[in-house]
Amino acid sequence: MPKLYNSEWNDNIVVAVIDEGDYQYQTMAPLFNEYGYGFVAPNQKLVFIDGGKKFSRNTLKWIEAHEVAHIILGHKKEKDSKDEIEADTLAHKLLVGNGYYKAAQLVKDKFKERHGIEF
Repeated sequence: MPKLYNSEWNDNIVVAVIDEGDYQYQTMAPLFNEYGYGFVAPNQKLVFIDGGKKFSRNTLKWIEAHEVAHIILGHKKEKDSKDEIEADTLAHKLLVGNGYYKAAQLVKDKFKERHGIEF
């Protein structure tokens, strides 16, 4: 059974962390391979996170904040570079706002690697 909870940044968004012990993981694994460690279900307020990678709590919070940011920003396209920059920028703000300073630092540390520009 996936770990389900409402996002602290928007109570209307459900987060599902699916790990290798979940019967759905084998079905979801190809989607994680295609879309990354987390993704938003199209036209839904539902975030899926790959819990099979055994990420740290800070990394999981970054993934959640990034995906929630896509919903907040109204992004609908797949993997648009401008949208990814906007989502990481808002994720940083969300993380700092809720006291996740180490997770926010991960966003800054990986920003140039992910986007080719400084934060």
